[in-house]
Amino acid sequence: MKKKLLAMCLAITMCCGLFLTGCNGNNNAQNDKNPSDLCVLSVGEEEIYMNEVNFYALSFAKAMGITADTDLSASFSTDSTYDEAYKAQLLLQIRQSKILYLKAVENGITLSDEQIAEAEANAEAFLSNYDAATLEKYGFDKESMVEIYKQRAMILALEQQMASEVVLDTDEETEYGTIENMVFLKVEIDENGSALLDENGDYVFLSESEQAEQKANAEAALERAKNGESIDDLIEEYDIATVSGEVHATTASLESTYGLKDGEISDIIENDYSYTIVKVVQNYDEEYSKTVEAYYLNDQQKESVSSQEQKWFDEFEINDEDLNQEVWDEFSFEKYFE
Repeated sequence: MKKKLLAMCLAITMCCGLFLTGCNGNNNAQNDKNPSDLCVLSVGEEEIYMNEVNFYALSFAKAMGITADTDLSASFSTDSTYDEAYKAQLLLQIRQSKILYLKAVENGITLSDEQIAEAEANAEAFLSNYDAATLEKYGFDKESMVEIYKQRAMILALEQQMASEVVLDTDEETEYGTIENMVFLKVEIDENGSALLDENGDYVFLSESEQAEQKANAEAALERAKNGESIDDLIEEYDIATVSGEVHATTASLESTYGLKDGEISDIIENDYSYTIVKVVQNYDEEYSKTVEAYYLNDQQKESVSSQEQKWFDEFEINDEDLNQEVWDEFSFEKYFE
């Protein structure tokens, strides 16, 4: 079961970063200005400077798992499109992040004192990773870093607000129950519990005597389970953990398939491949059903937030003059991987 899909979605979006804007009238080369004074691009009324680009370039590299000791020189030298591809992705991420920040402002998102304090703490933690020379090189200072982290917090707050407005709407069954089963197989399996196949792709069956032993084990386990012994203990004793244990299924399917009340144990259910014993723990497992509901809700929240954000991205007008092309052309992603 997937969990915290929304959290995963928010974390990815927050990593997306800023966007590089053109900044009218600023055509100075990178080496001529301090990064915090060198405008790279604009999104709406927001201007993004090179120190901010440096921040998101480093974040981009970290998200890709690229560290300072990663040697990508061969990749860059053999394929000149690497740098442009990385830059294009970075530009997209920065632009989208700025659009979301502007939408957060538009929607009246504000930060609490606690959120501001957290942004300040995050900025200080980030700055502490670099020595004075590196901070100067990239144009990192507390004021600009706090602003970046505050904007990221506002985007997160916006996404959480949008997610909170989504109401669960699903045709999927969300009432689930829990059973315990003991499966005594007629086929051979590997150490992971996967059935073995022959050269024709067919199951490899146990010998008749081995199958008879499995049936006898199932009969003995059934008797002991009905006398109150723990299913877990029996599973361990008979060494069938790879194919047995706790299973969840919809309440409707459990009721129609087994017709057992909570706590009742089935007789041996035989098919071509196994002898199976089922104990119904709960036909309706409230805790697990809530987990299922949360999964569907999170999935719908993720889809709704993503859909709305994509609509904003598509609607936002991007002009060529928004990017300071001279500065952007000089910018090389390769240096962050050196």
